[in-house]
Amino acid sequence: MELEEEVRDRFLASLSSKEMADQLENLDSDDAADILGDLPDEKIQEVISQMEDDEAAEDIVDLLNYDDDTAGGLMQKEFFQAHVEWTVRRAIMELRKQAEDVEKVYNIFVVNEAEQLVGVLSLKRLIFADTRTTIEELYQSKNIIKVTTSDSAEEVARIMEKYDLVSIPVVDYQNKLVGRITLDD
Repeated sequence: MELEEEVRDRFLASLSSKEMADQLENLDSDDAADILGDLPDEKIQEVISQMEDDEAAEDIVDLLNYDDDTAGGLMQKEFFQAHVEWTVRRAIMELRKQAEDVEKVYNIFVVNEAEQLVGVLSLKRLIFADTRTTIEELYQSKNIIKVTTSDSAEEVARIMEKYDLVSIPVVDYQNKLVGRITLDD
């Protein structure tokens, strides 16, 4: 992602579909979707079909359905989430599983049974809580700053700047948590 576009295009042209699929599986979903989005449709299908990680492939395909200049097009599908009814002990165990996919931790997004965003929890607050405490007792639910998948990139940037955020949750029209956008996105 850090390469100049011309150099990146030459590099990608030198890879087979399988080699490209293997490399894209190691990137954040938003970066992989950005790279694939520049390729012809038949090449995209070929690369996606070569991916061994079905979940990663599904995330990338999902992101390709959004316009580049929307929150959906900017977001990544890798984020930490905890369910409101979990205990701190369970949340920590689940977050350890999620850690394989998430490179940087800024917030833990709290969801209900319907996967709807209900709040945000700081990692510090989770770590220092008693293991028997429920997430419901810890998270902040007032004034949740979020964006929807259809919000423009400009609106996302404005909100992140206004509230000095490094990460913001992205929800769909049913308030279901579908991704996050980080400052580097």
